Amino acid sequence: MEKINSPKFRKGRGFDPSKEVGKTISSKTKLYEVKEDYKKLPEKHQNKITGGIKLYNEPVISFTTVKDYPELFATFVEQIEKNGFFFLPLFESENFYQGLMYRPTEDTHIDAMWNRMFYANHCVSLFKAGYDPTLAGVADILYDMRTSLCINWDSRHRIVGQLAASAGEQMPSFGWNNALVIKPSAPTKGSNPVFANIVGCWLFERKNDSPKSLTPVERFVAEYRTESKSAVEVYSVLMQSRLKLNTDVLSDLEKLPDARSLSGLSQFRNDWNHENLGNGTWMSDASSSLKRAYTGAQVPEFSVFLILGYCHLLQLNNKYNGAWGYDNDVMIEALKWAYQKGIKPSNLITPRANGKPYETIAFHLLRLAYNPYCKEMGMDDKVLSYEHFGFDDAFLATIGVSKEEMKGDEVEEDSDTLDETFGIENIEKMYQA
Repeated sequence: MEKINSPKFRKGRGFDPSKEVGKTISSKTKLYEVKEDYKKLPEKHQNKITGGIKLYNEPVISFTTVKDYPELFATFVEQIEKNGFFFLPLFESENFYQGLMYRPTEDTHIDAMWNRMFYANHCVSLFKAGYDPTLAGVADILYDMRTSLCINWDSRHRIVGQLAASAGEQMPSFGWNNALVIKPSAPTKGSNPVFANIVGCWLFERKNDSPKSLTPVERFVAEYRTESKSAVEVYSVLMQSRLKLNTDVLSDLEKLPDARSLSGLSQFRNDWNHENLGNGTWMSDASSSLKRAYTGAQVPEFSVFLILGYCHLLQLNNKYNGAWGYDNDVMIEALKWAYQKGIKPSNLITPRANGKPYETIAFHLLRLAYNPYCKEMGMDDKVLSYEHFGFDDAFLATIGVSKEEMKGDEVEEDSDTLDETFGIENIEKMYQA
């Protein structure tokens, strides 16, 4: 392509929309100055952002002014020749600079431990109508002065598109980047070490959480990599319970023996350590029991409701210290038996009583598997009462159980209601088959 002609801008800085409507702007416009929005801010926020100006949670200690630019730009060619790039600092904190970096498009790294997957087809589709640099914007990078590492933390598809366009000599080999730069003096040891990949992960999480939210797994991985306490605790629980999240960036979980996938990660993170579930005590036991009941081929994924409902069941057994009569080995065999009769895990997790999701699942485990199995096997003495469960009449009506039946040791199910609820032609025949 030919060298770009130097643009000539019109003199004057003023703009009068009333004179341009129907000329340079369409008649259908509602242009106004953005400062009108600023004036809508509460007065106390007009002169100070609540959190202050920060770089990676560090307060800004200096910034570049108009008078500084001529001297900085005078070093443009010198920096390119010496460093391979030109950097224009805008803000500075204790361990960082932030600014614009003019550098080669290539030679950046991606940390696959927390970044999104690269989708080749998506990239092709994204730029099939052309690569518009205005829409693509500039790349977001992190540069570490200690090692010369350059991390691309949030622009992988646009950079790949730019590389593809550059291959046809349609774009310059250098381009501007939005850059956070780690100073050479940034600590690598002590109480607050600055690790480049962790900083990149933090930036990725903060930017991508809004306006397009991260998926629960992406958020979890990002928080785990930045050592969020809650994420580290959940990771430990998943590891001990041999549960995975179907993402190759957490390979340690994926490689666990007989690792089953967990659905509903957000809800799991909110609820796993609730008191009525045993504060997390029974997670490993619940996971192990379900794996003994179902093969990986039968049930490759556990719903958050199933596994936490099982935790509630184990917590009830612990609470009543054996007096209730629950036997976990019987429960495992009952689930195997029920599966052969057509009762799948999906039948055990719905419907759920409002406000009592895990209590409901524990109840379904007993009424659809445990107690019918005991009766089928002639172990009437093992049949459990439902005295420790409490549901309102409206919910009980949906599953065909009355208040009176909840209090007794013997509960006869209304097969017609169950047929309708679970879509099973004849649950009684299934038990007798």
